[in-house]
Amino acid sequence: MFDCNGCCFADSDGDQQVGCKAQKHECVGFSKSDSFFELDRLCLYKRSESWESDKTTEEKFELARNQLFPNIGICLDDDSEDPSDLENIINQILNLEYPKNRIKVVIYSRFGKAGARIPKILTKLRSSGVDCYSVFIVQENVFENETSVFTKLSKATFLTKLSSKAEFDLQKSVDQINKIFNDELRQVLVFKNRDAVFINKTYVSKSYLEYLDYSKMQDDVLKKVNDTEFLYIIE
Repeated sequence: MFDCNGCCFADSDGDQQVGCKAQKHECVGFSKSDSFFELDRLCLYKRSESWESDKTTEEKFELARNQLFPNIGICLDDDSEDPSDLENIINQILNLEYPKNRIKVVIYSRFGKAGARIPKILTKLRSSGVDCYSVFIVQENVFENETSVFTKLSKATFLTKLSSKAEFDLQKSVDQINKIFNDELRQVLVFKNRDAVFINKTYVSKSYLEYLDYSKMQDDVLKKVNDTEFLYIIE
């Protein structure tokens, strides 16, 4: 059972909880009991009563919120013949107003095509605080290559595999993901912004082995969540 018992954000009058100082009880669903609210599901904001005891409620809330910024794992497929396409997406990443330590990038490319320019791109990303790597395609083994990519993105909250020719707004995407996932605590599994699809990493882990191909998995996942509350279209 999920409840607010022992949480520093529980607002109580004597032995009876009357509210939530973080205003998250309605986001997760709740019912009143004789003491603490009973919750419909896990609340990501629950912290112990002694957590950060020297801080004000407002400071605690901001700290908890910052801890919950989603980690965005980006596999950037260098599949365009025009190098400027990859550079355009890299510039979107560099210009993001979002914690850079919450972004991780893997550039997926062919060594013979991009071996000389990829190190310069990685240096540029790292200098801005973005954790990044490269995976070069040596053999045509999709599962093995993608395993190399997504092992490096294992700590992501949401994953996306992007063509360097993809059209999307990365700033709008991460802002909406953070708002829906963090502020509103909604159970959205997939976010879609034009050519970009961001999938909950836990859902990817459960689904990928059925396909052994990320693109095939993504297509099927989109069909499954279409017209459901688990898909959020970013306009």
